[in-house]
Amino acid sequence: MATRNRFLKLLADRIVNNLLSQELVIADNPDEFKEKVFQIIYQDYQTEKELEEEAERIIQENSEEVLYRGVSLYKARKMIKEKLAKERGIPVIGSVFSRDKANYLAGKILKLILTDDTLDYTEERGVIRNAIVRTFEEVARLRKEIDEKVRERIASHSRPIYEGTPEWYALYRRYYNEELIERGLIEPESEV
Repeated sequence: MATRNRFLKLLADRIVNNLLSQELVIADNPDEFKEKVFQIIYQDYQTEKELEEEAERIIQENSEEVLYRGVSLYKARKMIKEKLAKERGIPVIGSVFSRDKANYLAGKILKLILTDDTLDYTEERGVIRNAIVRTFEEVARLRKEIDEKVRERIASHSRPIYEGTPEWYALYRRYYNEELIERGLIEPESEV
C-alpha cells in the first residue's frame, strides 16, 4: 500500500478509534465503521487526484499558451483545478489535511454517523465534528513531524544529496517507511 494510502487508512482508523474511545459514537461493527470512513476519505482523495491529472493534461496540451501568458505552472495548475472543481460541483479542493478539507470531510463523516443505522451517537453534532477535525490536525502534525525527521536524516549524509534527484526520492521513501515502522504505524513487510 502506498505511503499516502497508509496515512489515509491511519487517519480513518484514528478518527473511528477516537470517536469510539471517547464514547461519542457507538458502532455495531467498528471495523465496518473504519472502512466506511476510509472510503469517504479515499474517494475524496481519488477525486482530487483525478483533478490534478486532468489539470496536468490540460497544461501539457496548452503549454505554449501557458508560457505565452507568462503564468507559472503552479498558478496555472491551481486555476485549472479550481475551474474543473467548480464545473463538476466539487465544493472543496486541496490537501486532505488542509483546514478546509478537514472541515468538509468531517461534515461527510458526521452525515454518515447521523444516517447509518449501525451507528449511534451520544453527543451533539458539533462535539463530534470537532473531535473529527482534531484528529485530522493530529495526523497532519504527525505527517509533518515525520517529514521533517526524514529530511534531517537525508541532510545529515556526509555528501550532499539534492532534493528532486532519484537518489533523494529513494532515500526519502526508505527513511519514511522506516520511520512509520519505528513508530508502530505500519507493519514491516515480511520477506518471502
